[in-house]
Amino acid sequence: MTDMPDYIEARIRRRRPSGGLVVVGSTPVVAFGDVRKSKVATLGWNPSKREFLDHDGNELVGGERRLETLKSVGVNDLADAPVEAVRRVFQACNNYFHRRPYGRWFNKLEKILKQVDASYYDDSACHLDLVQWATDPVWRDLSGSDQVKLIEADLPFLDHQLSQEKFQLLLLNGRGSVKAYEKHLGGKLTELPFSGHGRLKLFTGHDNRGLKVVGWNINLQGSPGVSNKEIEEIGAAVKAARET
Repeated sequence: MTDMPDYIEARIRRRRPSGGLVVVGSTPVVAFGDVRKSKVATLGWNPSKREFLDHDGNELVGGERRLETLKSVGVNDLADAPVEAVRRVFQACNNYFHRRPYGRWFNKLEKILKQVDASYYDDSACHLDLVQWATDPVWRDLSGSDQVKLIEADLPFLDHQLSQEKFQLLLLNGRGSVKAYEKHLGGKLTELPFSGHGRLKLFTGHDNRGLKVVGWNINLQGSPGVSNKEIEEIGAAVKAARET
């Protein structure tokens, strides 16, 4: 039986927002990976709709499924669902990297994690989001007011999660994540010298929990022309910054 923290069960059971912003039939992604085992977390905006839908917009099913859906756990709403259905949603999040992860997105971050002796694939690292819902349209195409609505609803869960679990390091992928962390989680980051590395910039600090935070300005998945050399440079810089 899955040992499911009460605060996570409460988040999974919270009703989806109105307005048709959330992928139909999807479930909240409380983490990619097992937060109870992870020492390092990466942070993003929200899950991709590709975690639930194929390129034609159809729900992933059977062996193609990455996470549980309302259909796969046999309920119409998680708010009053049997506890076993909620556990299945949580367990699918825990086992994400052992099932069918979206490697095209996560494997670039995995290269950074390896530099700090962590990995998504051995449960020593996980990925968290400011918003736990996958949206359709995708995040960048939502209106500013819809983005604010989703963040205000989901941010308290993330804040509690960072306080509740035993993370040692939080990594921020790209300038957008760095700014979001400072704005929404109240952390103050300082730019570190990163000379000789072209367009790369590095930021570091500690939050009010004492958690070490390191970020960089280039989104590994969204920025054009990110080279393997640049990813290696970021990984080496993150490794050095972790000790400062």
